[in-house]
Amino acid sequence: MSRNRITAGPGTVVCQETELRGEVSIGAGTVLHPQCRIIAENGPIYIGKNNIIEENTIIFNKNAAPLVIGDENVFEVGCYVEGSRLGNNNVIGTRARVLGNTIIGNHCVIGAACSTEVNETIEDMTVIYGSQPNRRTQSNVLPGQATLHFRHLDYLREVLPKYNHLKHLETV
Repeated sequence: MSRNRITAGPGTVVCQETELRGEVSIGAGTVLHPQCRIIAENGPIYIGKNNIIEENTIIFNKNAAPLVIGDENVFEVGCYVEGSRLGNNNVIGTRARVLGNTIIGNHCVIGAACSTEVNETIEDMTVIYGSQPNRRTQSNVLPGQATLHFRHLDYLREVLPKYNHLKHLETV
């Protein structure tokens, strides 16, 4: 993909040091920390609403098909995401890796330094953890999780502009 086409919804916070390449659409309220990289090499990347993408995260689409990311996900420091679809309310842990055309459901956790298999489908509520890595299914969603996520977003929207220059992107 040779040209950049970057769009952002209202209320997004994108730090100047963020690298955005290719066709990237960022949903309303999403926060991109400094030094993260969103690279749509061949196909577009569509990021949903109210996601948190932390430092040194790489979201990379080398396929012609779109990489679609749902709403209210957290991508922690230094994680690497390929994949073809991520649902809503997931946590991709510090230095975790989502590989190939992996599909991740909703309310999943890929733990710190854990990795998916290449091209696998991860069902809703799955937790990948430990050095093996191990897997289990969550029994229910924690009731306070959504409130905590939105408090985290509010804090980042207040603090990041105080200490970082922001990109001014075309809004949709």
